[in-house]
Amino acid sequence: MVISAEFLGMLLLIASAAALGLSIVVDVGRVSAEKTREAMNQRQYDKKRAALAEWRQKTERKRVDLTTLQARLTEFNGRRQKALTELKALEYSKIELVHELGDQDTDGEVFWAQLAVGPNFNELDRKDIVFSRQIWEYRNVAHITAPSAEQAHGMVRTSFSQRNGLISSPVVPLALAPDPEAETEASAA
Repeated sequence: MVISAEFLGMLLLIASAAALGLSIVVDVGRVSAEKTREAMNQRQYDKKRAALAEWRQKTERKRVDLTTLQARLTEFNGRRQKALTELKALEYSKIELVHELGDQDTDGEVFWAQLAVGPNFNELDRKDIVFSRQIWEYRNVAHITAPSAEQAHGMVRTSFSQRNGLISSPVVPLALAPDPEAETEASAA
């Protein structure tokens, strides 16, 4: 069979058109696949951006909650410290150390004076302090047996002087001494 030049040209033209068409189909397929991949990546990117925005909002809410809780913790710690201080003061006010001065066997009258630390108490050397520093954290009173208030006052000033960092209240008869529980209730109110 004889193949003519026209037929061969036509066959070559058809083969070239088919190759061009196939090339176009392959390129369109690649472009389409690239566009699909790009769209899929864009969707993933948008999802991740939305998730990031949501996490930022949650983080901000948690930060605000944390700040609020820290403020409440600080407030409650302050209240706790105040309550502990008041409890300790109440505990110290309930304990009363009594120092007895004078001869108990004589017919003298019993007087009362409250003892407290003076402004220079913390600056004093240990050897100048009567007894121990710890007992002066509590309420200290003196019961003085003496014939008169002046002598009772002199005994208190001699035993517990300002040189020792202590001060005393005015001397009163024991019957007129204030009730420590009434003082505690009055200061708590």
